[in-house]
Amino acid sequence: MGRDISKSLHISSQASIFTAELIALNLSLYIVRRSKRKKFAIFSDSLSSLLAINNRHLETGYVQKFITDYSQLSNSGKIIILVRIPSHIGIRGNELADEAAKSALNLSMSAMKCPATDLYSDVVNHCHRLWQPEWDRCVLNKLHSVKPLLGYSSLTSLSRQDAVLLRRLRIGHTRLTHSYLLNRQDQPDCSHCYCALTIAHVLLECNHYNAVRQRYCNVSSLHDLFDTVDAQNILGFIRDIGLYRLL
Repeated sequence: MGRDISKSLHISSQASIFTAELIALNLSLYIVRRSKRKKFAIFSDSLSSLLAINNRHLETGYVQKFITDYSQLSNSGKIIILVRIPSHIGIRGNELADEAAKSALNLSMSAMKCPATDLYSDVVNHCHRLWQPEWDRCVLNKLHSVKPLLGYSSLTSLSRQDAVLLRRLRIGHTRLTHSYLLNRQDQPDCSHCYCALTIAHVLLECNHYNAVRQRYCNVSSLHDLFDTVDAQNILGFIRDIGLYRLL
C-alpha cells in the first residue's frame, strides 16, 4: 500500500496499547479510502486487535468503527486483507511504522478518544493515593501489619481452594482460630505453647513448628511473610504442619 503515504496521530498517553493498535488499523483504512488503488494488504503485529476484529467484538468502539468502514470500502469494490506479522524482527515496514509513531510525539494531541476502560488503572491509582494516608493512620488495625501499602494481590496462579486459604491467612480469620465465636466458646489455646491460638502465632511464633518453618518461610513479621515469601511456600508450610484441612 503506497509507501509514500503516512498517517500519524498523537493520542493520549492514557490510551492502552490495545486502543493504540486499533486506532492505527483505523488509520490504515483512512489511507485505503483516499487511494485510487483497488487491492490492499494491511499488516499488523497486534494479534489482540486482529482477533477482536475477526471475532466481531462490537462492544469495543474502535473495533465497531473498523468493521463499519471496512464493509463500506469492500462494498465500494476495494479488496482489503489483514495480515498478522511478527513484531520487532527487522521487518522494514515495521521499522517505518515505528518511526512514524515516534514522529507523532511532536504533533498536537488529536481528538481521538480513549475508551473508559483505559482510564481504570489511573482511577484506581488515584483512589489509592487518596486512601493511603487514611490507611497509614490505622496502625492499630490488625490488617495494617499485613498490608501497610494499598494495592491488589494477584493469586491467579493458585487453585481456588489455595487462594481462599491464603486470603484467610492474610486476614487472620480461619475456622481453626475463629470458629469459637460461632460456637460461643472460649478462644482456643495453642496445644503446644498454651497461649492464644492465632494465625500469627502459627505462622511466626510457635516453637513446635520451628524446624518446618525454617524450610519454608523464615521471616519475622506477617508483612514480610506475605510480601516476600512465595505463596506456594506458605501453603507448603501449612500442609506440612497438618493444618491445611483445618483452616
